[in-house]
Amino acid sequence: MGYYVGIDVGGTFTDICVADKDGQVSVYKTPTMPEIGTGVIDGLRLAAQAERLDLASFLGQVERFGHGSTVAVNALLQRRGVRTGLITTRGFTDTLWIARMMAMTTGLPPEHYTHYRRRQRPDPLIERRLVRGVEERVDYRGDVVVGLREDKARQAIRELLDEGIEALAVCTLWSFRNPVHERMLRELARELAPSLYVSVSSDLVPVIKEYERMATTVVNAYLGPVVRSYLTGMEQQLKSAGFKREFFILNSVGGVIPAEEAALKSIQLLSSGPAGGALASQLLAKQLNEPNVLTADMGGTSFDAGVIVDGEPLLQNEAVVGNLNLLNPMISIRSIGTGGGSIAASVDGMLKIGPQSAGSYPGPACYGRGGTRPTVTDADLVLGHLNPEYFLSGKMKLDREASYESIRKHIAEPLGFSVLDAAAGIREVADQQMADLLRQSTLERGYDPREFCLFAYGGAGPVHACAFGREAGVRSIVVPVTAPVFSAQGILAADMRIARQRSILQRTSGDMKARTEGLDGEALESIFRELENEVQQAFLRYRIADSSRQYFLRSVGMRYSRQVQEITVAINGSLAPPQAVDKLIAAFDRIYEHRFGKGAGSRSAVVEITNCHVQLVQALPKVALAVRSPKGPLAPSGRRRVYSKDWIEVPVYRWQEMPLNSSFAGPALVDAPGTTVWVDGRHTAQVDQFGNLRLEMTS
Repeated sequence: MGYYVGIDVGGTFTDICVADKDGQVSVYKTPTMPEIGTGVIDGLRLAAQAERLDLASFLGQVERFGHGSTVAVNALLQRRGVRTGLITTRGFTDTLWIARMMAMTTGLPPEHYTHYRRRQRPDPLIERRLVRGVEERVDYRGDVVVGLREDKARQAIRELLDEGIEALAVCTLWSFRNPVHERMLRELARELAPSLYVSVSSDLVPVIKEYERMATTVVNAYLGPVVRSYLTGMEQQLKSAGFKREFFILNSVGGVIPAEEAALKSIQLLSSGPAGGALASQLLAKQLNEPNVLTADMGGTSFDAGVIVDGEPLLQNEAVVGNLNLLNPMISIRSIGTGGGSIAASVDGMLKIGPQSAGSYPGPACYGRGGTRPTVTDADLVLGHLNPEYFLSGKMKLDREASYESIRKHIAEPLGFSVLDAAAGIREVADQQMADLLRQSTLERGYDPREFCLFAYGGAGPVHACAFGREAGVRSIVVPVTAPVFSAQGILAADMRIARQRSILQRTSGDMKARTEGLDGEALESIFRELENEVQQAFLRYRIADSSRQYFLRSVGMRYSRQVQEITVAINGSLAPPQAVDKLIAAFDRIYEHRFGKGAGSRSAVVEITNCHVQLVQALPKVALAVRSPKGPLAPSGRRRVYSKDWIEVPVYRWQEMPLNSSFAGPALVDAPGTTVWVDGRHTAQVDQFGNLRLEMTS
């Protein structure tokens, strides 16, 4: 018997999805431990016990292991990176502190843009005294104007080593045109300190935008030793426990990469966990023939929203993490601190939810681990949406009285509400915050939410989906059969993806009659071939040479001249033939107007191509998930009282006992291992042919 394992480590719970060769899926949740590796091993031990195996025997039969982790983003947000030095071109040592004007509002919600006291420059993560400028200069064509002074470069590196740096970032001005000096600096650093972690911009993000490129290189160096230590420790723990195969980790574009690649490019892991949910949603959307999908992942710590259009997740080449602008391609996912463990508070006479989370330890008040602050989970429990005896399939009992007392003390009494109304208020504010993020994800991008199906998952998502889905404007909701561990399922199904990119600049003349004049398809084709060779060599370094299951994905970044933001345009085939460039321009026009509205494009404006991007995808073994088929008629397993302006008694169904194609009308509750679905009175529910639960608005 072979097993396929996907693990997603969240801020509150670690989710484990295990599939055997027959497609039977088992799901497990365990609290995320302060020592993440220990929590992962604990989760695997749960899976082994369920299979009646010891851990070594179970891991010895695991054919594929994929892991999504928050280690990189948590280290960045909590400023737990290492002491980092920076070497750049002399005269540009203040780049991180000058930043950009727009960086003053990066990471702020729009309503705070005009609050000047809230504006601040991004934290560069390094001290000014740990920056050195070296004599070198490459011009915009890539020609060496001033050669690197090796003696001065050695001196600069020695000075930084004497300051106790644990990592070094190297980012010179025009290295994306010619990386010769950065590579010389990397070799000098390795010569002087062989164990030093070195992050080089021309290897990481060889693209224009000197501030963002430098910030990205510094963040990669700052996080690199932390991620490398975590991955090395995880690999050692897995091998010691009996795992014998390759260990993969999910990156931000929805593919898994070897641990070695992840350690070199830690920046790729900043959106590791949420990308798993987006990937699983894409696969389910194809299965259900839903081209346009809103993804809604509500876990214990955050709410993550993404968009799938015409079967493909939206991608972005730049990301904002905290208040830093980074050049990091990733699936476009927006997040807010609204999860089941988000803390509710009375602030200046108003009810505020999140972004602070109680986590797993101490957790919500109802966990009985010492937490005293009320959370969204506490409100759900007090209102009757959660079964205190069936949380995590009965493995964890919840204390309703502790939730009641916490809400009374911290919310009801300060605001002058009854405890029930205070709990209902917590739930409503959380629902509105999540609905607002879904509206931003669609309306601000020019999409009508009524044209989308909402996929609601995560442990807490199905409990709130009817409310935030209705407020966002969607009429159809799908709760996947593996909703509690949906992101882990996506990791299990991911293919290996390694990407490379390069900045260029080609622009058209703006002639309406000859719109492609100025674009050189053969030059673009040459760059793509070089990038494809780079990713192929990377695969060979990782001992992956099965070309029968490999394919390339090409794309370019395009924009109208004088615009800042780019649009990613996929490319099929070669760009060398003249008609291929005509098709590229037409595709850009089509995508631009689809995103920003009909008529937003301009046939007379200058169009620019700013970068080339290549992914090499290695298809990995997968297992088709089996569809369960319970027998017998649909029947509730019991009834439960739920508060909704007044107490009402509603039927309760057990998901694993609901026959395929069965249906019922709300209000009702569905208890499942790891989650609960609340079907309100405005929705009907049906189990589809794959075992998912579809909720449809009736009014």
